[in-house]
Amino acid sequence: MKTFSKQSKKLRKFFHSAPLPRAILWILTLVFPIYMTLVANYISFGSRSMLSALITAQTGAFLLGLLLVYGVYFTFVFLFRRFSTAAGITGFLFILLPLIDHFKSIILQDHFYPWDLTLAQNAGSFTEFLGSISFPWQYILLFVVTILYWLFLHMTRPMLPIRSKVHFVGVPVLAALLVVFVTNTTVRGCYEPLFGIVVNEETDQDYIYDNYGFLTGFALNFGTVDTLMPQDYSEEVMAEMFSPFVPTGEENTSDFENPDVIVVLSEAFWDPTKLEGVTFSDDPLKNYRAIAAEHPSGEMVSCTFGGGTIRPEFEIQSGMSTSTLPSGNMPYQQYLKEKTFSYAQLFKSLGYDTLGVHTYQKTFYERDRAYPLMGYDDFLGENDMHAELHWNSGPYITDQTIAEEIIYQLEQPHETGLYLTAITMENHSLYTDKFDSSDWDIKVSGDNLSEQEVISLQNYAKGVSDSDAALGMLYDYIMQREKPTVLLWYGDHLPTLGDNFTPYTSTGTIHADKAAEWTDEEKYTMFCTPYVMFANYDTGNDYRAEDQQVSPYLLPALLCDYINAPACLQTNFLLHVYETCPVMSPYYNLYTPGTTEEEHEELQKLHRYLTYDELIGEKYLDKMQGFEF
Repeated sequence: MKTFSKQSKKLRKFFHSAPLPRAILWILTLVFPIYMTLVANYISFGSRSMLSALITAQTGAFLLGLLLVYGVYFTFVFLFRRFSTAAGITGFLFILLPLIDHFKSIILQDHFYPWDLTLAQNAGSFTEFLGSISFPWQYILLFVVTILYWLFLHMTRPMLPIRSKVHFVGVPVLAALLVVFVTNTTVRGCYEPLFGIVVNEETDQDYIYDNYGFLTGFALNFGTVDTLMPQDYSEEVMAEMFSPFVPTGEENTSDFENPDVIVVLSEAFWDPTKLEGVTFSDDPLKNYRAIAAEHPSGEMVSCTFGGGTIRPEFEIQSGMSTSTLPSGNMPYQQYLKEKTFSYAQLFKSLGYDTLGVHTYQKTFYERDRAYPLMGYDDFLGENDMHAELHWNSGPYITDQTIAEEIIYQLEQPHETGLYLTAITMENHSLYTDKFDSSDWDIKVSGDNLSEQEVISLQNYAKGVSDSDAALGMLYDYIMQREKPTVLLWYGDHLPTLGDNFTPYTSTGTIHADKAAEWTDEEKYTMFCTPYVMFANYDTGNDYRAEDQQVSPYLLPALLCDYINAPACLQTNFLLHVYETCPVMSPYYNLYTPGTTEEEHEELQKLHRYLTYDELIGEKYLDKMQGFEF
């Protein structure tokens, strides 16, 4: 330590003793943000050619990112006066954030957005991912160089040449300028053309991040709520657009028997036997197939891949469309701030008890705050279960637990009925080393599979077969109940089994590792998850969507129609959407064949206005739903 202190003093004396060394010191001090801008964009890209293209072809976007880094750097300089402290914090931020973007893109095929920061309170939940990350040697070299750069500034101690407390004034000034610069729509409209940036409703996030770089792409996603409001949004416009869907009060619901209604989101529930050339020693979905053969079932075209459970979950809770919101959106944290329409609200208005259950932390995605706003009487997390907590060699509570909790809740007295939403967890990623090999009860083989892909698939097969067993347990229980009961079971998204869409690509199931290059058939392959709906009584209605692929937000309306539940505006509108275009996914440009572009545009407009009004706007449609909540 003494030796280090002596060397620091010598180095500091040398760089402060003469004009030339002092000039070199200040040059190195002031170019640190330039260095970090290069590092941040390179880490996010993982490609020198893309970094070169950013600097040469999108110079304005690169300079905008540089300007933002300088703003952050000097905010901390004014706060601490020490450039080394500012460099340490700035370096940490602009290595960590693009690293998250890089690995999120590889694992989940989605970028890192400002609203992802709302998950910071659950950061400990992501530690499992760290063990699966392999850092390229180039990144390790950049880490070392950055530490050495910081160490040089720490040893030479360049200081802001303001000795009084006046330097603190710069902190709120710079911070305010940064906030206005990145969030104010008017200000952004002035400078974006100057930097050669063109962003509109059709511009996707991959284009933004790939062409403008991580720093600029990340910044452009601040303040997006301002851009979501339709230009002609008003109470009069909403009334005119949605008046055809207002319940008349003449609907015949005499066959509605107040059944208990259970909706189960099964984490990453999918049929792995769809992989080309892959053999499984046993069927991982034997219960699902047997039930689906006798009851309404089909495929849901999910709005996400590999993660982002909150989006299909929210769509099925509310009938709203997350495709009208920015990519990677998290509705609970970003937009759900007050009482909002959901199907729990509808059943609550009918006298039902409403309950949410999740075998994980109930604070994740802020569900514990969001569920009461959607009409749930209570929301139970992993520590609130009445059922015994079952574990195996995997890191999560098994799905047997949630099946037993659902059964426990159905056994409790309910004056009218129970509306219960459950979210499972056992089959959550990652699958690289999830279960002990002794737990692999289904063996996987395939000529084109690597050793690691076989391991991942055997881990996945174990998890999904356990989910299937939980489905079987619930089916057996419900079908012997006297109380009318209906259950909807669906998978939220396909599993991420490896980086860059392996083994989907290595088996030839899809031909490319870029979603933009997939055929429509491959898009259906990568976003369709199975669902099944069964009742232990004759509902009196045929299920409308048998053998028809559907968008997630249509499922609750189809369920209500199947059991002849009292109508509301939401149900009527979504059934109209179903009759016109059962699959409508602007995310992937997928639409039901035979529908016209005009129909797509009209339905998407209606859905966009509905989602904005109910989630962000003035909630004019609440008065038109046909029930009080």
